Amino acid sequence: MNPLLPFLMAGDPSLEALPQLLSDAKALGLKAVELGLPHSDPIADGPVLQAAAHRAIQRGATPLRVLQSLTGITDSPDVVLFTYLNPLLQLGAAELKRLLAPTPVRALLVVDLPFGEEPAFEAELRAAGYPMVPLLAPTTTLGRARQILAERPDPGEGAPFAQRFAYVVARLGVTGTGQGLDLKPISERVADLLPLSSRPLAVGFGLSDPRSLTAIRRLGATPVIGSALVQELAEGRGLREALASRLVDDL
Repeated sequence: MNPLLPFLMAGDPSLEALPQLLSDAKALGLKAVELGLPHSDPIADGPVLQAAAHRAIQRGATPLRVLQSLTGITDSPDVVLFTYLNPLLQLGAAELKRLLAPTPVRALLVVDLPFGEEPAFEAELRAAGYPMVPLLAPTTTLGRARQILAERPDPGEGAPFAQRFAYVVARLGVTGTGQGLDLKPISERVADLLPLSSRPLAVGFGLSDPRSLTAIRRLGATPVIGSALVQELAEGRGLREALASRLVDDL
């Protein structure tokens, strides 16, 4: 099981810092990281990630520049590109595949792509080795979850974590920390979802403190840390320092 799935905002603190951040993540033994493409209207993001995206955009971190900055990087965990649909459609599937080929990106997490809405676009990217991560919201019924997991299929145990996991949204609303996350319904949700598939689960939205991260790991899932990490990096803290205590279970 991947012990932690960190979220980084590309271009914050800078695109030049990205190779070292990815190298540090790999040195910590992480199998994958989420990398956000800065977007001007990030509807799923809370204030911390919105501010990070706006800072990155002001520094010139366009989708094209982000993907170009990843070219040739090998000292990195697998990257899951966290994005909205419109920047991908503007590039088009053919150009997107060309740009992704020399990068460590192994999957896409498109937060505003309704399931089944762009089947040809999704199928073309999946065939090229860039599957879409299944998103399972608190409102997704178990029947619907089975359908989503079947139609965004698990490539199997030989595939990397980045291409296999399903993302369990811990609560409704936007990303962020400090909102009194109740772990009991998350525990019940993970327990209901685990029997549906052999694929790993990652749980995100609102996790930050070591105790919550430990609780998610004990459920057999991978915790995602986003807003808290992005804020600490923006304040000048190093990635290794920020994640060290969060990779050790809080007993």
